[in-house]
Amino acid sequence: MKKIIIMVVLLSFLVVGCSEKKEIDSGTEKIDVSTMEHKHCTRLGEGENLTTDLSYDVYYTGERLNLLVSKEAVTSEDASILQQYEDAYKSIFAHYEGLDYYDATVTREGNTVTSNIVINYDKIDIARLIEIEGEEDNIFENKEPNVEKWLELAKKFGTQCTVVTE
Repeated sequence: MKKIIIMVVLLSFLVVGCSEKKEIDSGTEKIDVSTMEHKHCTRLGEGENLTTDLSYDVYYTGERLNLLVSKEAVTSEDASILQQYEDAYKSIFAHYEGLDYYDATVTREGNTVTSNIVINYDKIDIARLIEIEGEEDNIFENKEPNVEKWLELAKKFGTQCTVVTE
């Protein structure tokens, strides 16, 4: 009887340990991604007097894109280049102001400008997002965010993705 109780206790620790909740902080909320599949995507770039480090974490269930976490960093010793990128990011994000679940920030530290975006496709107003981004060449299929369409678009820009197993 003791062996059975010990086995049940050990099994319950295993089950509880395996169902650990994983959350992403969007800046305005915590999003549970523990039941979603995850791909980490990267793209590097260089230009005249600048380098970029671009990463995207894509969370999805089946064909539906649930969450996109984007971090784009531009590094340069030229302050005017950094100002150009900072202004460009802020100008782009101005179109999304007031759109809940599209959380975007731009920070400038030292010789780097960083854009961070978290888009919660499960809660965002899709019609409003499509109105901002346009009907053509987007990631939506019947107004549903499609992970394969996002991956195809990203691949066109040299983005490489790997499956994350946690």
